[in-house]
Amino acid sequence: MKKNILRIIKIFCLALVLALSIGFLQEYVLCHADHNRQRLKGFYNEDSDSLDVVFMGASEVYSDFAPGHAYNYKGITSYLFATQSNSILNYKAQLKNILSKQDPKLIVIELNGAVYGDKEETTKEENLRNYADNVPLDMTKLQWISENVQKDQQEYLFPIIKYHSVWKDIPDNMLYQSTIANNEMRGYNYLKGILNETFVFKSPQRSMNSSLQKLGDKKLPLDPLEEEGLRDLLQYCKDEKLDNVLFVRFPHIVVTRTYERFERSNTVGDIVAEYGYDYLNLERDVAMTGIEDDKDFYNLDHLNIYGQKKFTEYLTDYLISNYGVTARELSDSQKSDWHLCGEYYNAYYKYSESLINKGDRRELSEDNELIDTLKDYLYV
Repeated sequence: MKKNILRIIKIFCLALVLALSIGFLQEYVLCHADHNRQRLKGFYNEDSDSLDVVFMGASEVYSDFAPGHAYNYKGITSYLFATQSNSILNYKAQLKNILSKQDPKLIVIELNGAVYGDKEETTKEENLRNYADNVPLDMTKLQWISENVQKDQQEYLFPIIKYHSVWKDIPDNMLYQSTIANNEMRGYNYLKGILNETFVFKSPQRSMNSSLQKLGDKKLPLDPLEEEGLRDLLQYCKDEKLDNVLFVRFPHIVVTRTYERFERSNTVGDIVAEYGYDYLNLERDVAMTGIEDDKDFYNLDHLNIYGQKKFTEYLTDYLISNYGVTARELSDSQKSDWHLCGEYYNAYYKYSESLINKGDRRELSEDNELIDTLKDYLYV
């Protein structure tokens, strides 16, 4: 009897050690670490119910809005829950992730993921994994897998199966993995997930932005899978009686080859209205924001630091005026942390501007190397 009990204990201990080892490898070694992972992991470091606004969507979100500057400007706390080329198939689960951690006054959802017009882009493995690989395994993730993954579901349940052979990528991963570890020890990340490029874009194609309002609300149908994903998200919001959600289209430079995407965004507005929600189309009404085509973008779709700063101020004012967003009470410790985040954004802006002035085009996302560089620009 004693031998059997001892054998069971040994088996249990072995299984526990194996599970812990796999968990450690999956989380810190055999994984794909990049700015998407850093940004989503950072969200779970934020104090519960400490954010006034959470922004959700694709790359427009993390290039166009700067939480550190919003705090400097009006004391609003915010975070960017966004992934590169985000698929509309991720949105409902991402909203659930946000609500599991925060009770913000407003959730702003940028709907780029609904206007690709391309089923392949919507179902592209990379666009799904940028989200799924970087959130906890819970009921939300399990439901997302059952609804959106038809094959190799085990690789989404346990990403180590997918990445078990990426030993050669470990040196590249370590910069972000060490950044994530530092953020976890600190309890927050300084820049809240922003990513920008040090460049002032001059479009070689004629911008249509000044004439979009005159063209009216021309529309194109959405890809059926994207419409299904959008309606699934909206129905969830309606079923849950969420009244703190705003749907938005962020500014872009619209040219002939991207005009169909603009027409689909008008269709998105109609669908959002069907469910009783507001849709703020700042692509059609970009002049309202003060954004200038030839000064404020780093490519057709993303604002540079000049546009980012303008847009952050415009949108912060808009949310305060139209949705009653106010700065919540913070503890002295939280105020100190957010003040430092604001200072790091100021340093980010100064450093970015210095690179632009030198003609040095780079992508700047938060990692330990950038943070060390920004220390030279703090309080300057």
